[in-house]
Amino acid sequence: MSNVIKTIDLVSDFQKRSIAQINEAVFTEKNVAGETIFEVLIWWYYFDWILFSYPDYESLPKESILYRYCWSSLYGKETWGDYTEGEVEVDRLEEFYAHLKSITLRDELNVEKEFAAILEICESAIKHKNKLFFIADYF
Repeated sequence: MSNVIKTIDLVSDFQKRSIAQINEAVFTEKNVAGETIFEVLIWWYYFDWILFSYPDYESLPKESILYRYCWSSLYGKETWGDYTEGEVEVDRLEEFYAHLKSITLRDELNVEKEFAAILEICESAIKHKNKLFFIADYF
């Protein structure tokens, strides 16, 4: 029996309106059998805006996803989740979700759909006790 994959694609329509190549950030929810059941595709730059909207990532534990992403994005040789390293597991999912929920987006960012999609896939993975993975093509 094959599972129906739910997809929220916020890249394809955007790509059609742009002459530039849009680099993606992809969240993938997988069940215990490793099957993909939900996928969210967004422009990686929007993902960056969302995470850097967290008020003080440096106060978070160094093991947290938000800290690892923000720190590596600014100072690391490899940004967390870079496609060259392959898909990474969001290993502290409930903590990541709580950090996201505490973010207040600035209106001018205009990333509400992307933010809602990320929250939705996190909620789904938590509810169904699945794993969440991430990969991005940053440049």
